[in-house]
Amino acid sequence: MTTKQPPTMSTMTTAPKKPTIRDVARLAGVSYGTVSRYLNGNEHVSQDAAERIAAAIEQSHYTPNKAARSLARQRTQTVALIIQVESNETMVQASVSEAMVGANQVLGDAGYQMVTIIANSDESTRRITQLVNSDFADGYLLFSLSEDDSLANAFLDVRRPVVRSEASDRGDLPYPAIDFANRDGQRAITRYLLDNGRTRLAYVCGPGYSPTSGNRLDGFRDAVGDAYDERRVYYADDWEITSGEMAAVAFQPQLDRIDGIVCANDSIAIGVINQLARFGYTTPDDIAVTGFDDSPLALLVNPKLTTVRQDSQLHGRAMAEALLHMLHGAAIEPHHVELLPTSIVKRQSA
Repeated sequence: MTTKQPPTMSTMTTAPKKPTIRDVARLAGVSYGTVSRYLNGNEHVSQDAAERIAAAIEQSHYTPNKAARSLARQRTQTVALIIQVESNETMVQASVSEAMVGANQVLGDAGYQMVTIIANSDESTRRITQLVNSDFADGYLLFSLSEDDSLANAFLDVRRPVVRSEASDRGDLPYPAIDFANRDGQRAITRYLLDNGRTRLAYVCGPGYSPTSGNRLDGFRDAVGDAYDERRVYYADDWEITSGEMAAVAFQPQLDRIDGIVCANDSIAIGVINQLARFGYTTPDDIAVTGFDDSPLALLVNPKLTTVRQDSQLHGRAMAEALLHMLHGAAIEPHHVELLPTSIVKRQSA
């Protein structure tokens, strides 16, 4: 009877050794550090060295370890889009969803994964603050951030690039903003009403926590000048249709002396139109109504809504592009503001 002996090292088949950066460096005739800089996209590698490294990678069949490269660069290839919402309806507004689509497209094309995080409670704010302090993302896009909220305070000392969606007067948040020309847009559509003989105007302002609300109110105030009357301004709690209905109710005692209502967004304008109809007023014959955003809802209401158009997908793309520039080392002034254009869309409500 023969005893089967275990295989020795000489009889075992060993897997081929996986090539390393040092193998690439030896074949290319350059240093380990030069290969590392080449793999990490550092521009301080000569054209000749880069060509030799590329040839050596192909010859050796070297496959870079993406996880290791990310750790070496302290990158996660993740960008967090943080949206602050006051109500669930905010998430289905076209201005929010379209901006998300635009940002995700740009970041995805650049090799980043966008993670959307919703802040809608004190508890969620605490969790987000912990995540931000742990540097879980390479950069942050802050959407609809309230200026007086603890979530804003979480970004006071963040070490990663940040871009905001709204221009702000808050000086201790040193981050660039990509916003719309909200003041200009509201000024323009208010003047459109005035030029068409609507001189007794009321205004429905958006919620006080939003910088956009203040900017649009300033545009209305610019246009009406000395005719501005605080008694004809309603301050809504949110951006929803019900706030427009409540505004019309608040204006009811003076509706016979009002011939136009300028609204801070389309949803509010639709609420105003609906409630005016219940009171027996016809839009625009009795009272003209305007919105802001040119959302899909603007075409569904009867009459179709005259509004200010803003390209929300462009908004998301521009925010993402600015963040990518910062991630790639470009310097952007801390309080730089880029204002995207708006335009009037004339329909039947005014």
